[in-house]
Amino acid sequence: MSTLWPFPLIDEWTPAQKLTVYDFCRLMSEILWQQYEDVLLKEMMRIDRENGFDHGDPVADRNLELPFEDDLTF
Repeated sequence: MSTLWPFPLIDEWTPAQKLTVYDFCRLMSEILWQQYEDVLLKEMMRIDRENGFDHGDPVADRNLELPFEDDLTF
């Protein structure tokens, strides 16, 4: 595990404090996604377009082939 934290204060927290912050951030993430999924997706797509990725491109929209060649019969 890396000891290079962006915030040195974190090194002084107890494991319980770190877990509390982690749980809070996870909860906030879930709540934001539930309430603002459409807005967040639109923003993610806008950022992708600015960086050269086109969500309307049928070539970019294809799924990659998986390297499995088994013919399993069930």
